[in-house]
Amino acid sequence: MHNELDAGLIRAALTADVAQLLGDIQVFASLDSTNAWALQHAQCGDVCLAEQQTAGRGRRGKAWESPAGTNVYLSLRWCFETVPAHLPMLGLVTGLAVAEALRDCGIEGHGIKWPNDIVVGGNNHLQKLGGILLEAVGSLQQVVIGIGLNVNRLPTATSAIDQPWSSLRACAGREFDRNQVVAAILTRLLPGLQVFSRLDMAQFQRNWQHWDVLHGCPVRVLAGSEVIEGIACGVDVQGQLRLEVRDGVIKAFSSADVSVRM
Repeated sequence: MHNELDAGLIRAALTADVAQLLGDIQVFASLDSTNAWALQHAQCGDVCLAEQQTAGRGRRGKAWESPAGTNVYLSLRWCFETVPAHLPMLGLVTGLAVAEALRDCGIEGHGIKWPNDIVVGGNNHLQKLGGILLEAVGSLQQVVIGIGLNVNRLPTATSAIDQPWSSLRACAGREFDRNQVVAAILTRLLPGLQVFSRLDMAQFQRNWQHWDVLHGCPVRVLAGSEVIEGIACGVDVQGQLRLEVRDGVIKAFSSADVSVRM
């Protein structure tokens, strides 16, 4: 099995239709952050990968632990002709692409925890496999899509991660060729980005419900300083989390931290 990231092997694993949507693939031994590099240096369609990140970032400014040689740290710079009307859906669509790519790689039992955490396990013990960080480049017509995914690192490894986590290797009981994992992600993600401006909302909501690990669960939502409890009931057409709080009343949240209530 090939243990190092290799741009040539990744490109060779793509179909011609997917490869034509891709720019350059840059692989670095170490970067502070693949998103930071892509924001400064990448062109439209370029992918940046690093074997290690020294200052990886997650949502809400949290650090993303990024040890060398075991995981996937990927950033893609994408450019739209015009700003899509439903740009807030981009993170959710990216999450769907990653979930489907993992299924293509033979992973089972995983899903998405709104807005775009890739998780595995039952609702009372969700473990994080990966996350997504979107950053706009000046105009909202350009965006850097960052994906961090635990691949071959085992949860027994020394870690400062402050939440339950797992990896593809722990789920499947075998090591993965990270080049094949990256190719699977790009195979799902790039065609989705190409048609994102024409997103079929009804189809998206059906796809989301298939992967939504929160659907129908009692959850606690932290929105700013407010804590709200209710039943998660999918997403609306803006990608907001829908929460049934009482007597059928629905609240929607565009940004919040969500945990499952026992």
